[in-house]
Amino acid sequence: MTKESNDPFRKITGTISGLSKSRRNRDFVLSQMGKDVGASAVSAGLADMGGAGIAIATMDTSETADFVEFQVNGESVRGWFWRFPFQDGDAVDVVAEPDGQAWTAYGVRRDADALVAVYPHCFEGRRSHYRSTFRFWGIVVAAIFIFMMCLDAVLALFKGTFSIQNQLDAYGIYAMYLLPGLVLVFGFLAWRGGRKTEGFAQVAETIFKGFGWADPGGINLREISRKKRRAGDGKDYGMRYFRY
Repeated sequence: MTKESNDPFRKITGTISGLSKSRRNRDFVLSQMGKDVGASAVSAGLADMGGAGIAIATMDTSETADFVEFQVNGESVRGWFWRFPFQDGDAVDVVAEPDGQAWTAYGVRRDADALVAVYPHCFEGRRSHYRSTFRFWGIVVAAIFIFMMCLDAVLALFKGTFSIQNQLDAYGIYAMYLLPGLVLVFGFLAWRGGRKTEGFAQVAETIFKGFGWADPGGINLREISRKKRRAGDGKDYGMRYFRY
């Protein structure tokens, strides 16, 4: 077995043995946002979000993931993964940190077929994370803007005031006032949402650096995996485990 330093994480190379895997429920999102699973810590982490924070705190955001324990050439390793597609005897690279009793794993890669398992939600670096977040909210803004234009046209038809020129004038006003307002409001929401979940992207970058991959901030395992799908890849491939 070899260990390569990537403080505080290490890359461990070896063979899996004694694998134990079980599906369990855990709240990864609020754990990250509140920095702790305790109710007081979660409340503190969401306090500055007002009513939105109360809504999030009362939501059940728990999800099912694989909790695994195994050995890599005699070293004890354990960790949480969305899906863990590996078996005893697989030669793997493991990005982990010591916790005093065992290694806590955050990423595992099998070189034979380049499959990768990661801690839940840690599938993209920070630059990719914000790009994805703003793209999503950009789609929301576009949908709202188009809906408002269509609604205006429908109302004009019902009122009997519809004309091409009137609609062009109305759309011009929407573009001058409504669209910038939507961009500002939803741009702020995108930034806030990205900040609240940035911890996952930070851990993802640490995992990618541990594997020795270039440009960890720009990596998006979901996008890359879609291009590398092979025959026989399971239904969770590209969403809960990946290829790089």
